[in-house]
Amino acid sequence: MGSYKGITFAKGYNKSFAEFKEEFASTHVFKNIHPKQREAALKDAYKIATKDNGNIKGTTPKSEKPIEPKH
Repeated sequence: MGSYKGITFAKGYNKSFAEFKEEFASTHVFKNIHPKQREAALKDAYKIATKDNGNIKGTTPKSEKPIEPKH
């Protein structure tokens, strides 16, 4: 469970950034931020809200040995 400037996000928060933005952009935390910095702040908060929920994209290492299909 993460938090950002007084907003505590539910464990397992798993919504798109667009849904997150719609849900939280009108809160006092983000309304008080200058519009030029608001988008960046929303992105930072979104990363915190979705951290460790399987939403982080990355690469996985390739296997050294190919897996043979079983017949």
